[in-house]
Amino acid sequence: MLTLRLRPKLKAGQSSLFLPEPATFKSIRPRTNKFGILILVAIVFWFFNPFRWITYPFAPPAPRYPAAYPYTSEHVIETPSKYIYPVVEDVPKLKELGAKNLVRQVRVQDAEVPELQKTLLQSLNVLDDKDPVAQKQKEEAENAKLEEARVKNDFKNHDKKVFKPKSLKNYPRAVIVTAIDFDRYSMDAITKIIQNRVDYGYAQNYGVYVRWVQEFVPLMNSLNFLTDKERSKWVRLYCLRAAMFAFPHAEWFWYFDQDGLVMNQKVDLIEYLVDTESLRKSMLLEQPVIPPDGLIKTYKNVQPNRVRLIFTQSDRKIESNSFIVKNDFLGKGLLDTWGDRLFLNYNNFPYGPESAITHFLQWHPFVLSRTAIVPARTINSLHSESALDDKAQDQMHYYSGDLVAQWSSCETPLKCEEVLNGYHALLKKDETQPKN
Repeated sequence: MLTLRLRPKLKAGQSSLFLPEPATFKSIRPRTNKFGILILVAIVFWFFNPFRWITYPFAPPAPRYPAAYPYTSEHVIETPSKYIYPVVEDVPKLKELGAKNLVRQVRVQDAEVPELQKTLLQSLNVLDDKDPVAQKQKEEAENAKLEEARVKNDFKNHDKKVFKPKSLKNYPRAVIVTAIDFDRYSMDAITKIIQNRVDYGYAQNYGVYVRWVQEFVPLMNSLNFLTDKERSKWVRLYCLRAAMFAFPHAEWFWYFDQDGLVMNQKVDLIEYLVDTESLRKSMLLEQPVIPPDGLIKTYKNVQPNRVRLIFTQSDRKIESNSFIVKNDFLGKGLLDTWGDRLFLNYNNFPYGPESAITHFLQWHPFVLSRTAIVPARTINSLHSESALDDKAQDQMHYYSGDLVAQWSSCETPLKCEEVLNGYHALLKKDETQPKN
């Protein structure tokens, strides 16, 4: 019996091997995640940006900032020596001339009160020839004729000096900075102070930057600050900022004031205190900014690698005779803000820059989060007139083996030099003892 095999009628051009598609077949499509595709495309463009070569010619040019230059001149004097300090032999002549004869005084109209005139103190560099070559020839001729001219030229030119090595390979990681008042100490004492910095710099491959306090008279626009103990402290900030210009590639700058000596030349400051782990061990956490019981305290979770300012304290305030600043955009910015003329001229800061930084730490959490307070004996051991025998517990005063000794509390130049000579004798005694 034959069975009929029924098939649908074929359309013209349709193969007989396949059945026709159902009427609803073409409406069935696989689902696609359009949102996910858009995210994927966005990621590809974010990382690879295939059109960057097209947009590059139309991109705005990078900002160009004016070149940096010293406080009192537009020219620099490059030196291959990483030990920058003034001519010590000129101290007697500088004392004879006095600060007022080392600057230019002009009368100008007061911008705020036009009917009055005020005295403007300027560096002698304002009289320089705009051509540095011509100026150098002029000074050489002056120096050959008169000793006083040579002393004045050396004094004003010290601001222009910058460290320029042949290679950055062995560039100093840190620079020790000191401002010295040539009227405060004798030439012999000043020689000891500068030699002490140079010896330490040589031992640790650090830079040395020393300036006369009197060089900053034009910046302060005052001669009276030289005899004002608190106001003269502002020079420390400006001297350190000048050092940053002279040593642009150094990582850290340590300001250590004239009333102190580095007593342990073997200690590498960076390994001893500044490196992350060393600083972590030394930082005083939850320490009152104003000791002993101030309400505002350092944070308990400060990360050492974020610290840009390192200070010590006395028993009543933050001290500025020994402090450390990191040389990056943030460290420079904090230093520039700290030394702004608004704070310099503010009359209600009894301790000058120390009151100003205390204000910053109390009212600006960002600054506090970038600041570390360490025990005084790390970089600021205080001289004591009496014998001490509690080395383990005393975190304030100097003991043998400490990095430095400082005597900023001495009352007269004669007493300061007496203390200096005593510590210098101890230092020389240690150097002559046989090494084990």
